[in-house]
Amino acid sequence: MSGTGDAGSDGFVETRQRGQVSWVHRDLGDVGADALWGPLAPLPGAKGRGGVGLLELGGRTLVVRPYRRGGALGSVLKDRYSSAQRAHQELLVLARLQQEGVPVVAPMAAAARRSGAFWRLRLLTAFEADALPLPAFLAAHPELRRFAAEAVGVVVRLAFAAGLRHPDLHLDNVLCRSAGDGGKVRAVLVDLDRARVAGPLDEAARDEMLVRMARYVVRHRTRMAAAPSRAETMRFLGGLGLDRAGRHAAWRRLAGALHRSLRRRDWLRVQRGRSTSA
Repeated sequence: MSGTGDAGSDGFVETRQRGQVSWVHRDLGDVGADALWGPLAPLPGAKGRGGVGLLELGGRTLVVRPYRRGGALGSVLKDRYSSAQRAHQELLVLARLQQEGVPVVAPMAAAARRSGAFWRLRLLTAFEADALPLPAFLAAHPELRRFAAEAVGVVVRLAFAAGLRHPDLHLDNVLCRSAGDGGKVRAVLVDLDRARVAGPLDEAARDEMLVRMARYVVRHRTRMAAAPSRAETMRFLGGLGLDRAGRHAAWRRLAGALHRSLRRRDWLRVQRGRSTSA
């Protein structure tokens, strides 16, 4: 049994057939569900657990991210999910942000295929040629570091204004590439798994995500290709729309929140160690 619907207001066509469901952007044309599961070509420098790769489809080069669990469930369930909706929800978040004028990787399709009692999922987005995750871009283009920091601040400001709530926002969620002469840098958000768009953000909600970004830098600094300097962080805060006084106030506020967050994580780690050894 199968069925194909018309393109909705978000521009995606839903197709259901036995054991499969997909949501494909109308710009891809009439591609079959099986085509979304083609073998992937390597994507050098790709981040993520699922083995991100490239797929030629509908005359376009697409980036495909297979979903794979992390954390405690990752070693057990791996790439298996109880529902087909997780990829669809990320597709809708990307489409909503794109409609709101937030620079994001262009969403092209989401696909789910049943595997026994579970589902395996894929998200397909437009390929951003020559783009690198922010840390790699900072390392590869030292002459553009200050421009990249400000561009990322602008993207995050627009995302906050659109109501983005992301539980795991970090530096590798931003792709950057040189946008021509004059130091212009294009920055786009990528990997919005479990994120949602839910109305205006207050300062506490914005700070929570900014502290999460800062904590990621602290935890991964030794493995990152490059990390932002304090001056570049100030340029990032400027991109958020803060004046000089506001940037320094935000720096102090976020530094305090980061310190408390790190102490809390250390305390929880100690407690887990005690309970395990008991």
